[in-house]
Amino acid sequence: MARLRINPWVTVWSAPRETLNSILKYNPSYMVIPMAALIGISLLSLTFESQDDIIGGSSFLGSAFVAALIGIGTLVLLSHLFTLSGRLMGGKADSAKFRAAMAWSGVPIVASLLLFLPLFFGLNSELLGITGLSVFIRWIFAGWSLYLLISMISEIQNFSILRSVFQIILVGIVITIPLLFINVLIGTGAIL
Repeated sequence: MARLRINPWVTVWSAPRETLNSILKYNPSYMVIPMAALIGISLLSLTFESQDDIIGGSSFLGSAFVAALIGIGTLVLLSHLFTLSGRLMGGKADSAKFRAAMAWSGVPIVASLLLFLPLFFGLNSELLGITGLSVFIRWIFAGWSLYLLISMISEIQNFSILRSVFQIILVGIVITIPLLFINVLIGTGAIL
């Protein structure tokens, strides 16, 4: 097994393709599960907290645990959907490569966890203007993560950037249709 000669936490920001190739040569599952958990925590725990009206303590720990499990489950599900859709489009990447690409493209999202600290410890984060600023910065980080994911899919599938974007849209449609159907069923059930 080759030695990991880079620090992927640093290099992924400016060299996503080279970073992913180094990780895949070293170990395709390197830090994938912890990264998926951290991405889930970053994306979902703040949402859970805002619905709870309680910041801190056991409420945050419970929210973080659930968010981590959702992050890991989502990574596994999406890696299979990307593999299937990629094969339909002529790609060759397997689920392990997609899991690595999705996990490591999430480094900016994980970095946005640092923005949660002022909200977690702030007594009145709205008064300080921290909430709006952190949401804006989180959107920038999410956009950068999307760019990294597109670049990494392009690399592992040997697709053009446009074809990689199309694959992401295709997976989004595959996920959205059942969710809309379930939402209609739930909405219809509430009327009866």
